[in-house]
Amino acid sequence: MTPASCAVCGAADLRRRYDRTEDYITGDRFEIWHCPQCDAARTLPVPADLGKYYPTLYRRYRPLVQAVLAALYRRRAAHWARLFAAPGSVFEMGCGNGLMLDTLRRWGWQVLGSERTEAAAQIARDQFGLTVLAGGIEALAPDARFDLIVLNQVLEHLEDPSAIVAALAPRLKPGGRLVVNVPNFASWQARFGGPRWFHLDAPRHLHHFSLAALTALAERQGLAIDRASYVSPEHDPYGWVQSALNRLGGRPNRLTRLLMQLDGPDATNLLHLALGGLIGAVAVPLSVASWVAGQGALIEVVCVPNNPRPLGVQTEHHP
Repeated sequence: MTPASCAVCGAADLRRRYDRTEDYITGDRFEIWHCPQCDAARTLPVPADLGKYYPTLYRRYRPLVQAVLAALYRRRAAHWARLFAAPGSVFEMGCGNGLMLDTLRRWGWQVLGSERTEAAAQIARDQFGLTVLAGGIEALAPDARFDLIVLNQVLEHLEDPSAIVAALAPRLKPGGRLVVNVPNFASWQARFGGPRWFHLDAPRHLHHFSLAALTALAERQGLAIDRASYVSPEHDPYGWVQSALNRLGGRPNRLTRLLMQLDGPDATNLLHLALGGLIGAVAVPLSVASWVAGQGALIEVVCVPNNPRPLGVQTEHHP
């Protein structure tokens, strides 16, 4: 396989990091190629059609799981609101069911979202009565500007992440912020899981980022990273659990498939559920330690338009 160039810095000397990572939905196999110049990585080959990798039940978790995730997601959105002295306008690209935007609206924000398809956009409209555009950035009005733009677990799914950030950066109002949340390819958990890391999630994740890669991406688009946080109670502990189970061998993400209702509770899946509970007792303190060390499995950066004042990256250790 001849690798494509790096999507962040354009370097052509990518090196194969993993020669096989298996999709837990289809069983298809992919490679992960790493850029030594900026520390980004990418999934190859890129599927011509990603539709089959998103089945109807994808992320349709059981009610208890959905309730826990919803509470943690609302907490994260409230944290974004506290970045500003007063409510403003926000655009979330890839807003999903609209939960985050609904939270910000409750805090007094003017909200706008987008989803790739009309069907996906309609879900958020129906569930929360939000204004959600169907399509890419071209669906925005030419003069639309925002105080806050959010790419929450979206950038890794995009075919050309640099182009998207380049198009969004000029849409920030003075004092505006761009929030990007992605899996951390340089994390302890990523190194532990290797090609079977839960958050690698190829081929849905076409690109993989570290703080160094995000910094390079931001700088190339006239942005600077003002702060970085590695705290992710909604995804980090579970990532340890599923990654550890994956390392036992066999079909990847058995527990996730059970929780997503893709599979029923057979003996092997129930064993993984029991083992997951035991591993969870270790996963929580391990996650907290990784947050403090700046090695969390998820990384969230707040980007601001570049300016000459000497701002170092602030690292947050608490949600």
